[in-house]
Amino acid sequence: MAKVKAQAPPASGAMSVKDGTYTDIVAASSLDETTSVSAMTAEEIAAFEIDPVIEAEVRWAYDKRILPAAFCMYFFSALDRGNLGNAKTDGYDKDIHLHGNQYNAILTTQYATFAFFALFGGYLVRRFSPPRVMPIFIFCWGICALLNACVKDFAGAVAVRFFLGMFEGLYGPSTAIYLSTFYKRDEMGKRMAIYYSSTALSGAFSGLLAFGIFHIHNGHLKGWQILFLIEGGLTVIVACAAFFILPSYPNEVSFLTPMQKKVAIIRLLKDSSAEVNSEFSRKEFFRPLQEWRTYALAIFALTYGTAQSTATTFLPQIIGRFGYSSVKTNLLTVPCYLVATLWLYLNAWLSDHFRQRAYFLTGALGTTLIGCIILAATSIHDVKPGYFACFLIEMGAFVPTAMFHSWHNNNDAGENSRAFRTGALTFMANAGSLISSNIFLTTDAPKYEKALIVSACLQVLGMSVAMGLRTQMSMENKRRNKEQGVSLTSKDVATADASNPKSPNFRFFL
Repeated sequence: MAKVKAQAPPASGAMSVKDGTYTDIVAASSLDETTSVSAMTAEEIAAFEIDPVIEAEVRWAYDKRILPAAFCMYFFSALDRGNLGNAKTDGYDKDIHLHGNQYNAILTTQYATFAFFALFGGYLVRRFSPPRVMPIFIFCWGICALLNACVKDFAGAVAVRFFLGMFEGLYGPSTAIYLSTFYKRDEMGKRMAIYYSSTALSGAFSGLLAFGIFHIHNGHLKGWQILFLIEGGLTVIVACAAFFILPSYPNEVSFLTPMQKKVAIIRLLKDSSAEVNSEFSRKEFFRPLQEWRTYALAIFALTYGTAQSTATTFLPQIIGRFGYSSVKTNLLTVPCYLVATLWLYLNAWLSDHFRQRAYFLTGALGTTLIGCIILAATSIHDVKPGYFACFLIEMGAFVPTAMFHSWHNNNDAGENSRAFRTGALTFMANAGSLISSNIFLTTDAPKYEKALIVSACLQVLGMSVAMGLRTQMSMENKRRNKEQGVSLTSKDVATADASNPKSPNFRFFL
């Protein structure tokens, strides 16, 4: 793999970031076939004005190849991981003779492996390249999804969900790492939203599919078995297609012209990465362990991960409090997912436009908080306020993943350290699923008051952490500007010249 990194600044003859301007640098004002990006200094990279027409061509070339594939892959990840809730409404738990809290034990097994193996997913994706390993993960959990239909008892269900959670966990951090190698910081939010919106839409699709399938009366197969067979089979097909669709790094793809490749690299060095297609470095990979913000972000990830799991796995059970049939209950989940998708797109667009993440994360958790409070405070017979609260929970729960993984990746220009941080924080977010699967107990049905109170408290904690981090980052930006006599934001400093927060030229993406 060929890596691209800007040269160190010259000893003299060029202004630096600290001077607050790049206008005196004699940078390449034009780009031609002979221009070598690797020979350009970080300050020349920062001064270079990219042709917006060529940049738009590069971005569109990425979008039409990467985003549909990323959407479909994560769509089936969410579908196969969250379909137990739909299956339960068709008697899955009774057909395999579950009793007590064994259903929650199955979910705990799945989410434990889902959380744990995310730690290794970041390493494998960075070590062996996303386009190589992502389809393998998808194919393996697709087979596990098919095997769900063969389960006869508690032991079989635990075994299948163990391996499904393992391969989905390995895949978990892949997409965020993959997208960060193609897109600039103020483009990540919208792209992350497009791929992650597949989670909400998968819920709507699964609800509609379950609605249709559960009307089928087959003498040989139960409705939930047909559901698993269809969804697992589609996952295997998507995995096979991904082997041939996913492009490699910007400087290696075949669909860009030589000129477009140069622009693709420069735009990343200006506003995403310190290096493009860098070599794997174990030291750099584990560098985030030395930064206190990693641990603060981990706490936040745990809080939003609990709400996320509630929204994806337990929505049918929450709506079930209204006493409707299983068919109508699944159908009522669909509007919640669709509204949540539109809300996610709006938040992502605004977040990218204003180059702000923390405010939108805090607002999302606040929305979920209100929904939990309404459900906990109202009677199960109050359908209108209860159903409205379900919308709030979904709207708030689907925003954080896209915004959060954009935020921490926006504040790390190293490809190796980004991979570790994404894997570790995905692990913490997935660990939130362990909390939700052990607080939404069958014995607390149909109101689940304790679970809603716990979820609400975690949202308050997450809001405090997000705003605390933003305040600290903002103060640090102001301190550096004062010391250097400038007024710079993250938009003004090339990531090639500020690879990590310890660099004096670095400015936090708030």
